[in-house]
Amino acid sequence: MTRRILKSITVAAALSLGGIVSLAPVASAQAEVPAVKKIAMVDMQRVLNETTAGKRARKELESSSKAKQGKLDKKRKKLEADAAKLEGMSGQTLMETQEKLQRESMELQSMLYALEQELGEQHNKMLEKMYRNAQSIVAAMAKTEGIDLVLVRDQMTVIYAKDAFDVTSSVIKKYDAKHK
Repeated sequence: MTRRILKSITVAAALSLGGIVSLAPVASAQAEVPAVKKIAMVDMQRVLNETTAGKRARKELESSSKAKQGKLDKKRKKLEADAAKLEGMSGQTLMETQEKLQRESMELQSMLYALEQELGEQHNKMLEKMYRNAQSIVAAMAKTEGIDLVLVRDQMTVIYAKDAFDVTSSVIKKYDAKHK
């Protein structure tokens, strides 16, 4: 009701001021959306987990992580052993050893942080490479099969879709054939 009154007041004001008001409906500015005839979806998590390249990359990351974790564990155990020796110390020796342990503890924390950063970077590079490879495969599939729109299937973006739209298995097969 308030909108109707405001509209009437606006029209009356425009007319009384001698303005020309077109009462014809204004064409709304809408973007033209092309017709989508064929839709497909790809579960990228499955592509990452089930392709040979994805399995190999995950094993490489795990072995790299284990090797680096081994170095950290060795240093941590040495630090713990040195800390256990503090009980029998006193005076200047105790103070110097505590300072040394504190420095080594900080080094260990820095090593841990650097390890996490390095592993994160390796993981991100692997993901980027696999996503690029999968995208080129999906784009080629879409062109050859006449697919107009391909969505990434996950719980956050697609709430429901028929299984017939899922082309993940085909993408995995083509990925394995192209990137051994």
